[in-house]
Amino acid sequence: MPAAPHFSPSPRTPAWLWPHTLSLEAPLVAMLWLAALAKLDDFALMPGVLPGLGLAVWLIYLADRVLDAWGVPEESLSIRHLFYRRFRWPLVLVALPAGMAYLAWLALWVVPSGLLAHSLTQVLPIAIYLVLYSVTSIRVRRWLLQAGILLLLFFINALPLSFEIRVTVSLLIATGTAILISLRWHEHLENYFRKEMAAGILFAFGCTTWTRFHTLGSEGPETWMELILLGLLFISNLATINAREIGTDDTRVRTQGTLRGSLVLTTLGLAAMSLGYLSSSLLLLTMAVWAGLVSLEILWHLRQRLSMEAFRVWADVCISLPPLVILLLPGKPL
Repeated sequence: MPAAPHFSPSPRTPAWLWPHTLSLEAPLVAMLWLAALAKLDDFALMPGVLPGLGLAVWLIYLADRVLDAWGVPEESLSIRHLFYRRFRWPLVLVALPAGMAYLAWLALWVVPSGLLAHSLTQVLPIAIYLVLYSVTSIRVRRWLLQAGILLLLFFINALPLSFEIRVTVSLLIATGTAILISLRWHEHLENYFRKEMAAGILFAFGCTTWTRFHTLGSEGPETWMELILLGLLFISNLATINAREIGTDDTRVRTQGTLRGSLVLTTLGLAAMSLGYLSSSLLLLTMAVWAGLVSLEILWHLRQRLSMEAFRVWADVCISLPPLVILLLPGKPL
């Protein structure tokens, strides 16, 4: 990963910046979009679903920020990463275990068991993401990757599957891991698959978990369109933040391509719905995503007028307002 730019954080964090410093904006965005999708799809939210998603997202962000800040000089850290660096041990030893214990209680005794099983399928991709993108030490990354694959192989062979399936899946995973490590792709992963793209896709999967759980076994194109639309929005959000933070010409050009490409795709989607090629049930969601992308485009043009931290906050506001508007609409939307 490129070296982080130098920041000069104030000894006192402004009050308006504390939600951002504590990474509370990501859980809020996730819960807003989950609730908005549930309203659009007319799926009642069961107890524990919203707090479960919010807490899971916060714990993932906590782990990501702690790993990002580990071993990096304090003068190179942003206000948020500086907080996670200075309080990493209370966070790792107290906040993380307490949050995981409460999340386990929600998963085992509150949310539907089917939703738990559906959500567990996302644990492995998230773990791989944290290892490959958040661990800065190549040696530690390789060790964690190998340990994680061994645990995965053990888990697969403990499943009630036929011997042939277990052997085939295990061989495929072991072969893929050997190729990955021998060619050292894990050391240069961001050259092939950017962190913001991986994070945006995983975030979209989390926000659509409740919808996909309800349509499990009968997924239509609408379910996947929801995932794609949110993925475009979240990837664009993370790309603009990353480009503003790094500030190189390459990242600026790449971000403009990502943002404007996403705008073109959503505009084409709206046109396809107006012509009857796509289901009109996605109209309000597509309009909400389009509005979020337009606001990100406007914010991008105003980036030089805002500090880095203020830009991050406004970027998250841009993707929070559309689902909030959906939730405030009276009755069930069109």
